[in-house]
Amino acid sequence: MRKLISAVILLLAVNAFSGQWFAEAAPAVESRVADRAPTVSVEKGYIELTAPDGDNVRFEIFSITGQLIKSLTVKGSTVKVDLPKGFYIIKCESWTKRVMLR
Repeated sequence: MRKLISAVILLLAVNAFSGQWFAEAAPAVESRVADRAPTVSVEKGYIELTAPDGDNVRFEIFSITGQLIKSLTVKGSTVKVDLPKGFYIIKCESWTKRVMLR
């Protein structure tokens, strides 16, 4: 069990230094498909979840260990989720992303 925990911590450290844990800004190129996709962004101290106008999108927020932290449905708006600092996995019907709150 300790070896598994050590391996997970090592994996987190490597990914954190490589920059893969940060949510990236949307590209400047506009597209109709991209406008209709749900988005996630990390702000100082909270996560913003956005659903396209007229759509109901179910988001699930997991801890890095896989424990479900929060599950919510966003209805065509933006919701701010206040969470403690750490690593999270955000999942919706069309994608899964990893984020880090500082």
